Amino acid sequence: MCESNVYLKQGEHEELVMENVAAITPIENGSYLLRGLLGDSKEIQGTLSDINLMAHRIVFTHAS
Repeated sequence: MCESNVYLKQGEHEELVMENVAAITPIENGSYLLRGLLGDSKEIQGTLSDINLMAHRIVFTHAS
């Protein structure tokens, strides 16, 4: 499987936003639409800061 977990980092704190994300689509105003393997979705606002596909981990930083 190729899904990843998405985290939102604010300072030193990281919060898990969504598990098993299969697609990320940029939308307007620095927002992204996360879509899960089972059809679930969630919108997140921030800056994409790290993608580690080997670790199945994608990190956004909180938009200031």
